[in-house]
Amino acid sequence: MFIGKEALERLTYQKYGDSPTIKSYTKWKLFEENSPLKLPTEAKAVKVPIKGHIVLSGSEAEFNLPAGVELSEGTLGLSQPEESRILGFHFYALRKAYRLRIAEDLRTPLVIVSHLSERAFVSHHISIEADNVKAPIVIYDMSEEGTKSLVIELKAKNANLEILTVGKHEALSHYLLRASLGEKTSVRAFTLVKGGKMSHHREDYSLEGAKSELILRGMPIAIGSSVDYLTNVLQYGERSKSETRVHGFSYKNGWTVHRGVAKVFESARNSSSGVVSQITIMDEGSLGVSVPMLEVDAGEIESAFHSSAVRQFDEDALFYLRSRGLDSDEAMSLFVHGIGEALSSHLERLRGKARGNVGELIKGLL
Repeated sequence: MFIGKEALERLTYQKYGDSPTIKSYTKWKLFEENSPLKLPTEAKAVKVPIKGHIVLSGSEAEFNLPAGVELSEGTLGLSQPEESRILGFHFYALRKAYRLRIAEDLRTPLVIVSHLSERAFVSHHISIEADNVKAPIVIYDMSEEGTKSLVIELKAKNANLEILTVGKHEALSHYLLRASLGEKTSVRAFTLVKGGKMSHHREDYSLEGAKSELILRGMPIAIGSSVDYLTNVLQYGERSKSETRVHGFSYKNGWTVHRGVAKVFESARNSSSGVVSQITIMDEGSLGVSVPMLEVDAGEIESAFHSSAVRQFDEDALFYLRSRGLDSDEAMSLFVHGIGEALSSHLERLRGKARGNVGELIKGLL
């Protein structure tokens, strides 16, 4: 899929105005200054700290696929370059897209690693098909230098999937997970992202089939950095269910934003939907923004709820931890890490099965 410079120049980062609900909190100027029109679009591969079945480092790719996973080239077509300028940049810089088909149940996670450590604009693109299978998937999204764009497309039917995404950024990062959930598909997703200079992290889920289900837990963290975390859930299938709960943290002049949309269309009768968004500001000078949105068009609905909160860190809890011999940074890290562990029961199961020491990587986020 190709886009030329002329078509790219006509694209904007967002198509709508600067209203309070759809305002863009990503610092797009930084992406403009570090776009594929100004940076090299190829980079060398380096050794990454995580072992994976698919390792995309710089412009190179390595594959060591488990039995039951088939590899080809191409995309599922769930994302298009004409959608926005950042996706235009992604496809403009993209050299090759890879397509995976999970043909049988996986006992251990399929591990995907995306990494960049050079001043360049590099795009990585993985599409995954999963029909009538059970499979855990772990995605590591790491950027140290330059600008990296990672797009994951997922199409599942009658499948049971667990997805753990760990983002560790220092530079600029664009991430898009776009998933289509067919009939009787269940997805349990946990996302943990430490923002870099500017991290734009977006997850789109379309619950198209009857009895499709999504449980999403997210934890964006900005420690002297910026992360704009978007979750979009669209429900079309009858008796579909979704629940999104995000708890973000801002510290040391960090900037954490969560914008979460849940929309139940008229065809999604007898469905349930909810989005809960909370940001904890750990100190003065940090920013937290929470914007959950719920829209229900179906006349018959099982349940629907949404809530928003932006609050200051509990100083009494901090005093208690420090009185036990921890310094301020240790106390903050312990608190944030403890919240992250509590957000999802399946995190430990995925951590225990994953290749490499994901526990150390998660600790390194804090």
